[in-house]
Amino acid sequence: MTKKPRFGSFVTSPGEGENTTPEQGAPTRAALVPEPGPAAPVIPQAPAREERRAFSTRVRPSQKAALDIFVMDLKRAGWPISQEAVLEELLRLLQEDEHTRATITQRLTQRLF
Repeated sequence: MTKKPRFGSFVTSPGEGENTTPEQGAPTRAALVPEPGPAAPVIPQAPAREERRAFSTRVRPSQKAALDIFVMDLKRAGWPISQEAVLEELLRLLQEDEHTRATITQRLTQRLF
């Protein structure tokens, strides 16, 4: 009568009392290395959070109304956008885009206050 392998014999390494047949051989190194799959998506690093300060200014009521309407349109479309986010983006555009700065400079210098 042959002896049945004990439960857990699959975790013992060859030579620890078990005879290893070619069908039950120890896994090769190639079998232990996972096959390369699709490349994982690159996740960008989150930007550092900058301190926020109050920004209070007086604007024409028509311009404030235009901002309110724009923000409400975004919110109705399902975007959780605040007026502060819109103003920050406008200021970022002014800072980063040379064409925007040139356009605003041209408009401001042609107006009479």
